[in-house]
Amino acid sequence: MTLSQIAEILGDAGIPDAKFEAGLLVSHFTGTSRAKMLADPDADYTGEALTDAVNRRAGRYPLQYILGEWEFMGLTFTVNENCLIPRPDTECVTEAAIRLCPNGGRVLDLCTGSGCIAASLLHYTKNSSGYAVELCHDTADLARKNLRDLGLDSRCEVITGDASEDLFPEDETFDIIISNPPYISREEMLTLMPEVKQEPELALFGGEDGLDFYRRITREAPAYLAEGGVLLF
Repeated sequence: MTLSQIAEILGDAGIPDAKFEAGLLVSHFTGTSRAKMLADPDADYTGEALTDAVNRRAGRYPLQYILGEWEFMGLTFTVNENCLIPRPDTECVTEAAIRLCPNGGRVLDLCTGSGCIAASLLHYTKNSSGYAVELCHDTADLARKNLRDLGLDSRCEVITGDASEDLFPEDETFDIIISNPPYISREEMLTLMPEVKQEPELALFGGEDGLDFYRRITREAPAYLAEGGVLLF
């Protein structure tokens, strides 16, 4: 298949950025640089792994899961079906946390998923440390891997909690409490894009109106904030 043929397959499947995604798939599965693709637009790319990836993407399986990694805040994170895919809009709240975090600050990331928020916050601040809380064991293991791969595991402990009891570590206060909790309402769950429907429901569904976790966190978080600490969603 040529790059154009792959882009056509993806475009016919309703993928908006078909040409861009075709390039990512070719690069990932063949090692071909974008410059080389552009220099030889009629090159034929073969291989079972690439063909399978194109077919899966055409079936609207998430690109990020196919690649097995995704960039967030300039850092590369391993992603899979156990975590919510990192999104650009989440970078905004992470950037705010980085600006507000003091030197040596204590941070708490609730519903950490891949660990992208916690890892980015620690990476871009000085001497910060803290916890990342995740309710799913497999997802917590993924967060631990990402922190370890980025050399941050000594500064952040991943806690596997229970949604009904253990969202906050005991006897601790934090300068930054940050979260990207489940936020989709029951009605909105019915209208999600095909790719989003394949992300873990536990990371998406936030109750009937989507605000269950927001209510709980805003109710309980103040008791765990240090003087001058901030809560960020």
